[in-house]
Amino acid sequence: MPRKLLIRSKNLPYHVTSRSHNKEPFSVPMPLMWRLTKESLKEAYAIHPVELISFVLMTNHYHMILVTPEGNLDEFIYEFNKRLALKVQKVSGRINQVFGGRYKWCLIQSQNYFMNCYRYVYQNPVRAGISRDCQSYPYSTIHHLIGKGSFVIPIHDRYGFKDEYGLNWINSEIAEKEKEILRKGLYRSLFS
Repeated sequence: MPRKLLIRSKNLPYHVTSRSHNKEPFSVPMPLMWRLTKESLKEAYAIHPVELISFVLMTNHYHMILVTPEGNLDEFIYEFNKRLALKVQKVSGRINQVFGGRYKWCLIQSQNYFMNCYRYVYQNPVRAGISRDCQSYPYSTIHHLIGKGSFVIPIHDRYGFKDEYGLNWINSEIAEKEKEILRKGLYRSLFS
């Protein structure tokens, strides 16, 4: 199947995910992986600034929502994934690839899709059974948005879901139909 052509946007958000090689857990412990991820985000951001809305690191993949004011999603993700892979290889002694292939992306054109995607990204650790709620998971930007430490690059969360009402909404169940739409959305270029 040919690679889908990147739709360049300077103002619409993208949902991006990238998975480890063979869906194996990353070859370094999660606290170290989180540190390496943040370092790589900071370095990629210095070269290709983006507006990061949300980011969640899981044991074998990550999800993020971001806006690329320079219309350069490919350049930012290339730089981020390259730097992260090199760091993981260096500290783990791994010689094979870290990521299992090209990242997946979807340009978000619908407010409804965006809101479900926002919750879906933050709910990853809850669905995986490794966190009781979204805000307790330490390898996520929401952890920093609610005041549990600073983040290495600005988080452009314009939505204010940090109060009790907002956190209850983020943690509320997404309908199975909506989750399936979100999963399929990463294989499409646009979602409206």
